[in-house]
Amino acid sequence: MSHSVSFDRLRAVVFDMDGLMVDTEPIHFAAFREYMRRHEVELPESVMPEFIGFSEQDNLRDLKTKYGLDEPLQAMIADRRAIYLELIRTLPIEVLPGFWEFTAAARARGMKQAVVSSAAAVQVEVVLRRLLETKPALGGPEGYFDAIVTGDDVTRNKPAPDIYLEGARRLGVPPALCLALEDSPPGAQSAAAAGMIVVAVSNRYTEGLAFPGAQGIAPSLQAAMGYLDW
Repeated sequence: MSHSVSFDRLRAVVFDMDGLMVDTEPIHFAAFREYMRRHEVELPESVMPEFIGFSEQDNLRDLKTKYGLDEPLQAMIADRRAIYLELIRTLPIEVLPGFWEFTAAARARGMKQAVVSSAAAVQVEVVLRRLLETKPALGGPEGYFDAIVTGDDVTRNKPAPDIYLEGARRLGVPPALCLALEDSPPGAQSAAAAGMIVVAVSNRYTEGLAFPGAQGIAPSLQAAMGYLDW
């Protein structure tokens, strides 16, 4: 681990959402599987890591090409999104270990906080609302986080840097003074390209993968707490 960067000058923490804050990656994949079953294709769970970190549109474009689907891409997005929204509105959503402790520690240090997710705005809104409903004393997502950026806010999604640059702009903090936490290689690449300090927090789907541009890798947000005082 390199100590060339002084974390005591960082002014913001930027969180990815799916697979980092909440364990929604299996729900995302379940929606892709159900969509593809309607087209008589069974996706094996072994391909799930290939979906993580990329936008819904990118994943569906890949599936369209790989399986020669005739449905227009925008129709595919609408159909798959309807499946996913039904799932995230009804299934339990589990917060990943260490998130509340990490965000409280950042707040105690006076750091601004943002959520930067490649998911569509409607998906992010549902997940964050359900997450904050478990902590009513903290208020709603718009009050708790200083900025929320979604895939709908940029033309180029992860791994391009645009979404993280927009997060820094909305926070009013230079990218170099932001600590980005990501669970996927495309997300880590995106945040690094934006010029942020990146810590990869692997989960059961991404452990063992390479994280281009990450200054450190932790097995959980709990284990990443030390980076706030690096």
